[in-house]
Amino acid sequence: MSNYERAERLSEIKEQMLELLRAARGIVRGTSEEDRAGAYWLAHLRVALDSDHSYLGGSMCTMQETIEALEAADEEEVA
Repeated sequence: MSNYERAERLSEIKEQMLELLRAARGIVRGTSEEDRAGAYWLAHLRVALDSDHSYLGGSMCTMQETIEALEAADEEEVA
């Protein structure tokens, strides 16, 4: 598997994870756990994926950064 293929597959997985996070948020919406889930586990999972969110702070290394590094490594190998 090339780095490009790895990056493509990780991108697909990231999109699936974002969809699942939206579904999970919808499940807890309107419950007594909504605020706690949004402040903790939903936030932790969301900021680990990429920097396109409204939370303060972020992850030291996001999934998107890994995808971009694999893409760059693949381009370097081709060059």
